[in-house]
Parts: sequence; structure tokens; C-alpha cells
Amino acid sequence: MRTGGAGLTKKAVALTHRSIEAMKPESAPYRVPDSRCAGLAVRVATDGVKTFDLAFRIKGGRSVRTSLGKFLDVDLDKARDRANELTRAGRSGVDLLAEEKAALAEKASRLTVADLIENYCRKQVRGKLRSGKEIESRLKRALAPKLETPAEEIKRRDLRDLFDEAADAGALREAEKRRQTVGAMFRWAVSQDYLPADPTAGLTVYDPGTPRERVLSNAEILALWSWLEADTLPRAHVDALKVQVAIGARCGEVAGMMADEVDTMKWIWTLPAARSKNGRERVTPLVGVAREIVERRLPKTGPVFASETGRPLTAAHVGQALLVRRERLPISTFTTHDLRRTFATALDGMGISIELIAAIVGHDSAVNRQAKTLVRHYLRTDKLERKRAALEAWDRRLQAIIAGEDGAVERENVTPLIRTA
Repeated sequence: MRTGGAGLTKKAVALTHRSIEAMKPESAPYRVPDSRCAGLAVRVATDGVKTFDLAFRIKGGRSVRTSLGKFLDVDLDKARDRANELTRAGRSGVDLLAEEKAALAEKASRLTVADLIENYCRKQVRGKLRSGKEIESRLKRALAPKLETPAEEIKRRDLRDLFDEAADAGALREAEKRRQTVGAMFRWAVSQDYLPADPTAGLTVYDPGTPRERVLSNAEILALWSWLEADTLPRAHVDALKVQVAIGARCGEVAGMMADEVDTMKWIWTLPAARSKNGRERVTPLVGVAREIVERRLPKTGPVFASETGRPLTAAHVGQALLVRRERLPISTFTTHDLRRTFATALDGMGISIELIAAIVGHDSAVNRQAKTLVRHYLRTDKLERKRAALEAWDRRLQAIIAGEDGAVERENVTPLIRTA
């Protein structure tokens, strides 16, 4: 029996699972070498913890002693395999442990995909882009299986496989958005010398982004409204979609509505410039259906349309809820932007001027350059009363549609109601 740094070394035996289990702790730690595997032993501590211990020499170099892990965490066969691997390399003059440690250190020092996302979002996205949260969420969602992979190891085939998952599920537009968003990040990484090349280069387009022309018919509006009433979506999502149909705002603008944006004396909603796509504040009267929903949901403070976590809903929340239920939709597939287009098209069909529609939905109107300059710099009117009149006319029309009145559902062309600029 010999004494060393690992305790007493007893006589070697052919180790078995049962013999190791039978080893009892003593007043001092001890080792029992394995006669079937040179250098391998079981070390038994005074508290009874048993570990596989390996001692060997590197040819022409130093002696090495290392732990191969706790018994039961590592089984005997695997311990022998690992011991043979290390001692075989040692006999050839290779310190495999040192090489593996160096490789791990190098990998730890390399930029992972998660690190790249963090750097990109911190420097280019957060606080700079209105859609920053959506971009960061899409990057993490699209690249989830590769977050711990060194960014420079990402290949085009890896990304194609990831994007194909969305495309194969029928979400071609989402696959294309992921390609574009991930591509923008990798191009930035190349420009900042984080990476030598862009792995998204050469990926084919999933969806060419052909301008959509989807406008819901009156019958489709009725079918959708009835479907929403059937508790097929969370109530906040349902109400946000209804308000969008009623006032034509962007889904994200409606979903993110806060209590302090609503004036309950005049029943107008002021969308702050920080949440507006064009960076300008917009005032919208709340009438009819829209007012009833907002008034019913309006809290003293905080979001009008809150998610399950209590935070404001986003367009992504609503869009995802519709996406996962696309097979159950009562009408052909649509997007929340199609509801906005439906609203604008309906108002145009009612004879409301393009300029007034643009003012309601917060979009640049199709006026000439001189007129835009005049509006931007000299005219300080929000057209509030004309907006209210137009929205009241649409609300009457909408209520007739959702009530299933025959004339409203069947008639797609209506007599002009308002023709004012």
C-alpha cells in the first residue's frame, strides 16, 4: 500500500460496478487502481464520495493526474474509454487535456451568435428603431438553436435550414422577414470587422414582397367579427382587432394604446410621436364601436390592451395569435395590415377624400410636393371635426355590416357620404 497526494493506494483489482459500490469510506481517503486499465483508479473520500482518478505520464514530459468525474455520474466503461484515450495520446507525446482546455478557452473567447445579437441590438437597434423590440425578438427566435454557436462558424446552409422551418409551416412572409433581419445583422457584423463574411449572402428570397391588395368584403367583415365574438382569441387581442377595423390605425399603434393617451372628456386618442411610424403625433376621435371598447377597457393607468403579463400588446402578439389559428379562420388568410387597407378602401368608397383618409390613418397622402410642404410647415390643424364626421359615417356603416343587415352585407359600392379635403 502506497501513500500519495490522493491518499493511500491499495492493491489493484479488476473494478466492477458492484465492487465500487461496496467500497466504504475510511478515516483517510484512499485509491483502488483498476487492473484492467493502466492509470485508472477509484478514489474514495472520507465522506464516501467516489471519483474516477487517472494518473499518467506524457512522453518526454510531465506526469498528469486528473479526475474523470464522480462514480454514477460517469459509468465504469466510459471512465475506462476516457482513460485509454488520454493515456494513448500521452504515450505519443500529446497532452490531450491541455489541448482540450485550450480549445475551450478559444471557443469561450469567440463571439457567439447570442453575443452578436446583443452587440447588434445594443449598438444599432435599441432606442434607435421603432421596431427595435420586434427585431430583437425575431433575431432570437430565428437563431434560437444556434445562440451558443460561434458566429463565425455559421454557414449559409445552417441559416437556410432555420428559415425553411418557417417556410415549410406555410409562413413564407415570416421566413423572408427572418432572412432580411438576420441578413442585416450579419452585414453589419462584417462592416464592423466582427466577422470576415456574411453567411446570408446568396440566400434566395422566400417571398418577393409583392404589394398586397387584400381587402375584406362586407361579408368577410361580418364573418370575421362573428368569429372574434366566439372567444377564439384572448379578449385583449379581439378588442384590439375590432378597434383597428373601426379606426384604421396600425395594429401595433392600437395594441400599444395607454390610458394616458385617451382624453375621456372629448373622447379622442392621441398617439404620441414616439409610437407613430411617421414620427408625428396623431389625434383620432373615438366614436361608436371604438369608443365603446376603449371605454369598457380603459384602466386608470397603464395599457388599454394588456397581455397576460400586464404589458402592452404588440402587433407581433396579435399577428402570432392569428398565425397559429390560420386553419380555423372563417375567411381567407389575412394580415392586420389588410384590415387597415380594408378601412381605407371602405372610406374611399364612401366618398371620403384621400387626404382626409391619410390624416385618419397616419399615412402620407397622395398630394403634390408643394402641398405637402404647405401642410408640414404652415397648416397646424388635425382636421379633428372632419375626422370625427368620417369615422361616425364609417361606424354607422360598420355597425350595419356586423348586424348582418342585408343591404350592408350585399352592397359593396355605397353612395358617397363625404367629399371634403
